[in-house]
Amino acid sequence: MKAQEVNIKEGSIIENFGKVYQVENPDLSLKKDTKYQVIFDIYTDKSKKNKKNPLLNTVARYLNIHAQQGILLENMNVVVILHGAATKNVLNDTAYQKHFEIKNPNTQLINELNKANVKLYVCGQSYLANGFKIDEKSSDVKLALSALTALVEFQHNGYQIINFN
Repeated sequence: MKAQEVNIKEGSIIENFGKVYQVENPDLSLKKDTKYQVIFDIYTDKSKKNKKNPLLNTVARYLNIHAQQGILLENMNVVVILHGAATKNVLNDTAYQKHFEIKNPNTQLINELNKANVKLYVCGQSYLANGFKIDEKSSDVKLALSALTALVEFQHNGYQIINFN
């Protein structure tokens, strides 16, 4: 008996992030002709200060997994709200360097998500509570009044929450 061959691929939407396994004939997958609206609630960052937040990589994987199954990008409306420990992930490189003595390891991934029409927000309450200045925020990320506000607003508008923290 041969072992099953595992095939991992780069994504078609976010090429440099969110690698996915090829799953042949899954018993459950999304319908190709449906519009999906999801909000990723990210409030932890278990990475070291010099590594990407793995939860941001999960957002790239979400897009790549479903594109692999034939779901078009225009049928995936994705929002990310970052708060708590994850607020540092949205700092621009200059500010990250000032606070942590290295460039932000999340910058390229955030830029790629933004190019894929993912809406990225940071909680204004957490951001300011962590001592960050508004002008230190990446231009690819918008400022929300709070994570609470953003989560309620998007769920009220039909977005399904995904929380892997």
